[in-house]
Amino acid sequence: MSKKSHMVLALVLLLSMVLTAGGPVGAQEMGVELTAEETLGGDATGVVYERKDSIYNGEPITLEIWDWFTSRTILWQAWAPLYTELYPNVTVEITRIPDMGTKLVTAIPAGEGPDIYAFHNSMRSVFVVNDLTEPFPEDLFDPAFYLENYYGFQEGHFQDDQGRIRYLNYGAMAAELYVNTRMWEEAGLTEADAPKTWDDLLELATRLTKYDDAGNIDVAGFAFNGGDIGVIWIDMIMQLGRYVHTADGMGCQINTPEGRRALETIEAFYDANVNSRDFLESGEAFQTEKAAIIYSWTWRSGNLRVNYPDLEFFTLPLPTFTGEWLPAYGRQNYDVSHVVSANKPADRQAVAWDFMHWIHSQDEYLVDMALTLNIPPGYKKLGTHPRILADPPLAILAEALPFTVFPGDYPIALDDALIPYVQGNLMAGGVSIDDMLAQAQETCDLGMQESPYWIVERTYVHDDQMIPDQP
Repeated sequence: MSKKSHMVLALVLLLSMVLTAGGPVGAQEMGVELTAEETLGGDATGVVYERKDSIYNGEPITLEIWDWFTSRTILWQAWAPLYTELYPNVTVEITRIPDMGTKLVTAIPAGEGPDIYAFHNSMRSVFVVNDLTEPFPEDLFDPAFYLENYYGFQEGHFQDDQGRIRYLNYGAMAAELYVNTRMWEEAGLTEADAPKTWDDLLELATRLTKYDDAGNIDVAGFAFNGGDIGVIWIDMIMQLGRYVHTADGMGCQINTPEGRRALETIEAFYDANVNSRDFLESGEAFQTEKAAIIYSWTWRSGNLRVNYPDLEFFTLPLPTFTGEWLPAYGRQNYDVSHVVSANKPADRQAVAWDFMHWIHSQDEYLVDMALTLNIPPGYKKLGTHPRILADPPLAILAEALPFTVFPGDYPIALDDALIPYVQGNLMAGGVSIDDMLAQAQETCDLGMQESPYWIVERTYVHDDQMIPDQP
């Protein structure tokens, strides 16, 4: 099997995991209701959208759009009828496909599947390298405009090796602390008690943990069991100034002093009995009010607002080892735009691109998407939009994002190392940190050498603050 084929097969498996992961199940209420006429003239792509005399020669056409994410499908279903008002011959059919990963990779080369589909940028190597997406037309999406007005384009995070735009930036997501408001207030805590360091959080968690009569944890002060362990660990390593991968993308930096300190810090919360290895997974614990504080990326805000509307919570920035955001706050990942399928007939692609140009030219759509995904917008000027400023988790994250590291691909090799050897062993107990790190390092290195990955950690804007002369 060729390296390219192996890469596609391996990443398809990871894609399926990512696309079926939990997330918000309802969109935010739309902030502005526009008429179809009011959607004309939008210029958020750098090219003003104007109504065409005719689309698809006036013949009936149904654009098929796939997405795995319920929130986004609801949002597009709210916007799409406005496009049909402009062009009554065009129907937009939006379908949620939970397991769309494997379906896309087989359907698109066969000329089947949707006209437009949601794209997860951790899978860039599958979809871009293998040309499963079409480059964005420069006459509709001005590259110079995106370079100046959107985050990440100067660093080349959304272009291919020929400089062509392959997907757009809706915004970026990173982690925060989610705090149960009732428990915080009952403990008599104030803004002054917000933890700046991991040691602060450990002390705070001891005040918030509650035990039953047998001495078992009833409410964890800080819950992080499950997949959160691996991502907290990555954030901690970056906070200590270490990148996770080598500069050539062929290896990992796991068995390092920073990797050890990060694991010791996580383990300290178990040792202090503010969380236990047999306690609930963090999300379940928070939703059932069995955890006072959890770590989570900001997608959780939408999940909680929709599914647990009576649960009062607020967010705080992540602690760091020093209380400062340099050398880094942690990892981030972009939420990126839908894309147009390759191998569709040119006349269908033309309609798909017109729809994409129309919807991405709207400021209010981009704000709606940012609120739906719980991310600061990728379009710089919208960072001060009133609806964005009114959302506290986004306001916090907007301040932290300049100190976050975008790694590029999230390789399956990293999960192969983290899930059994870091997350699994740490939760099970009884395995030394030396053994965890050695096993994870060996597994990750082997996996990175089997497939080419797109690793761009060193484009971090504060690279000069990270540990110098890293491999």
